[in-house]
Formats: sequence, structure tokens, C-alpha cells
Amino acid sequence: MKIFLNVLLVGLVVAVATWAYRVNYATHDALDRVEVLEMAIAGERDAINVLQIEWAYLNRPERLAELVGQYSDQLGLMPMDPGHYGEVAMISFPVEDPYIGAPAQRLASVGSEPMLPMTLEEARAWIAREASQ
Repeated sequence: MKIFLNVLLVGLVVAVATWAYRVNYATHDALDRVEVLEMAIAGERDAINVLQIEWAYLNRPERLAELVGQYSDQLGLMPMDPGHYGEVAMISFPVEDPYIGAPAQRLASVGSEPMLPMTLEEARAWIAREASQ
């Protein structure tokens, strides 16, 4: 009986040692993978920093002004002035659905809808024309 118990205990010790050995190497493998991933993350962060620096360099105001001057005839760009801005009344808001319970608002006909871009004076004339109808 003692021999059987000794063999059983030796087998148990060998099994626990084998398990500890495997866990130890699995832990080291996991740590190696973590180190590789951390290095990859650091590389990606460096790449992001480089891209941000390139973006800032390419979007310098003096460079953009030079490009606008160079390609303004092809792009049809014009300087901004207050007449290019609109008013809140120029925005077409969605019409409420009469089936939900709110009264339906009058829809403007296709011919009277504003064509954008328009100057501020044209927008005011359109608003006055719509209000009088």
C-alpha cells in the first residue's frame, strides 16, 4: 500500500511540475506577444505623428494661398464677402406630416424655390415674394 501511495504521490508531483512548466512557458510566450504588440502600437503612434506633421505642413496658410492663386481660374474660386452668407429664413425646414396631427404647411412650388448660391439681396427678395403669396 505504501508503494502504491508513493508512486501516486510521485506521479502527482510530476504532473504538477509539468503543469507549472507549461504555464511558465505559456506566460513567457504571452509576454513576448505583448511586447511585440506594444512595439507595433508605438510604431503606429509614430506613423500617426508623422501624418499629423505632414498634414500641418501641407495646410500652411501661405501654401494654400499660393495654390488658390495658381488654380483659382480652374476652380472658379472667388473671395468671400458678406453677400455670400444667408439668413435662417432661407433654410427650408421639413414640412410636418398632416397624418401625425400637426397641420401641414404650404409647400412652395418648384418654380419658386430659391436657387443657391444667391446674394443676400436676392435672398431677401425671394423671402419677400414668398411671404406675399
